[in-house]
Amino acid sequence: MTAMPDQKDYKAAARDFCLNETQFHLGVIPTEQSNPLTRGLSQTIQRDTAEGVRTLLKADHDIARVALECFASDAFRRMVADLRRAMEEGRKILISSVGASGRLALQLDATWRRFWTRQAPKLPLRAAEFIRLRELSDSLMTGGDRAVARSVENFEDYMTFGARQVRDAGVGPGDVALILSECGLSASVNGSAVEADKLGLSTYYLYCNPNEILCEHLERCRKVFERERIVKIPLYVGNMAVAGSTRMQVTTVELLVAGAAQEMAIASWMDDHLTPDERAVVGASALTGREYAGMFESLVSQLSSGEALSGLARILDYEADTYAANGLITYLAHDYLQDITTDTTERQPTFTLPPFRKSNDNESPVSWAYAKDPTMPASVAWQHILHRPVKGLDWTRDDYAAMGAAQSIIDNPPSVGSGELDYYRIGWERDDSRVSRHPARLVWVDINGQTTTPAPNAPDDLTAGFDGQVRLRLGSVNPSGGTGGVECIDIPATLPRSPLDLSTHLMVKLVFNTMSTGAMAKIGRVWSNWMIQVLPTNKKLIDRSTRVIAELAGIPYEQACEEFYKSYLGRDPGETYRESYVVETLRRLGVGG
Repeated sequence: MTAMPDQKDYKAAARDFCLNETQFHLGVIPTEQSNPLTRGLSQTIQRDTAEGVRTLLKADHDIARVALECFASDAFRRMVADLRRAMEEGRKILISSVGASGRLALQLDATWRRFWTRQAPKLPLRAAEFIRLRELSDSLMTGGDRAVARSVENFEDYMTFGARQVRDAGVGPGDVALILSECGLSASVNGSAVEADKLGLSTYYLYCNPNEILCEHLERCRKVFERERIVKIPLYVGNMAVAGSTRMQVTTVELLVAGAAQEMAIASWMDDHLTPDERAVVGASALTGREYAGMFESLVSQLSSGEALSGLARILDYEADTYAANGLITYLAHDYLQDITTDTTERQPTFTLPPFRKSNDNESPVSWAYAKDPTMPASVAWQHILHRPVKGLDWTRDDYAAMGAAQSIIDNPPSVGSGELDYYRIGWERDDSRVSRHPARLVWVDINGQTTTPAPNAPDDLTAGFDGQVRLRLGSVNPSGGTGGVECIDIPATLPRSPLDLSTHLMVKLVFNTMSTGAMAKIGRVWSNWMIQVLPTNKKLIDRSTRVIAELAGIPYEQACEEFYKSYLGRDPGETYRESYVVETLRRLGVGG
């Protein structure tokens, strides 16, 4: 749980938040507001799954236009040129953010590293150069790498935390920083941007709200915008499909724009340094800005119609039916496991679901969904996800005190050290918790014709005890491919290839975001298009919870905050994941679904 004021009196706690935490009162921010395009989502998808999918995807239609405008801007061209310069000069490229965008930062880093690693065997005489280029990229997210598997509470509330992580990264003048700022709301990310600029990095700040609104209402944003050297890249794509759920449209446009910049820099370097024959062996070229925008527009269109829409509706119903019966889903994948793990992790704070459970924990509730790689043990699977050593935070109580942390953090520093990811068994290890409730179902994920199958030396009991399974096939589907006798659900899409396979990453993201969000709406964990099951792991989410209560109950913000704290401080901590405090409060106030 997030740290709260010490007052046992919920009225005093609410008064403290209303008077002293105004920097986290975010109702005026567009991405925190309801999207008229998806209003009534929960009712629509419960009536007609395919129509609900189309409703969700409506919120993505503006992304191509916004990206195209960005690609034509001087700021974007400057970002590509700086990435290219860093490759020539051997400068570090640091990608940083928090939450969903933080996981994206790690993904962009890993995708860059994976690309250069895979080129080395193709051109042996270039191998050393490719490995040099691989090592230029680095990444960090608020809370350290443990946040890949489970959200770290409170950390995004502190600019000092983000600044410290940038300093610890060992960067300096001449290096490049890509700061993915979600919506511009997270203090830690803004702290990272300011610190990167102070250290002399070429700093690019990608943000997804109108800057005039951010600067008017949020001091932490003004501290970024007043620094003239920071290059600002606006990517406002409108309100989220589900109010406040920035894991969807915000991170999608960030992936499209930052990924395209990486690919353009890579293609430029290869054109200058490889012979035509070498270039032909390496393969895919970058697209133009217009082609990237057109690719995304085509992807949304394909997923919104025909066989792809039918398959997306089928897998969504499969998930929703499983959860409605109190069952569990386990995805098995190798390619793009990082993309899938990211989506499953992000369901926890979005829908008040139990987080991934550690292997040495037999008491906590089991996560509704999990992702595993059946081709290797967990320690190696984490290597394939990160493509670099795990970076934890081993800060002491004195460190937290010096950074101005709350007393609750100083007294009980969170477990976010480098060894924490070892407890999350995402490999071929047998995990009895995945069949501890029934129905327990497997989803094999095949992408672009690559079939997921257990390694020959994988444990024989990897799939024992499951009640059912399907094979989810995305992208270039091979109808004659091996299915192992498992029912197939196909979501075909025709996509262009490029150095980092950006279009495929976007496809996997859209499919899993739509599937998981739609399933939650289908079983009542979304109200119209509001996040009624939000888990308040930081002050931004306390405000969001308060605003949802105020909106749906029709009461003033101050009263809604008081009612929220009455639920929050009155519940046994062991029942955190029973349901959200928003739902409990609305029920107590007599507000029906």
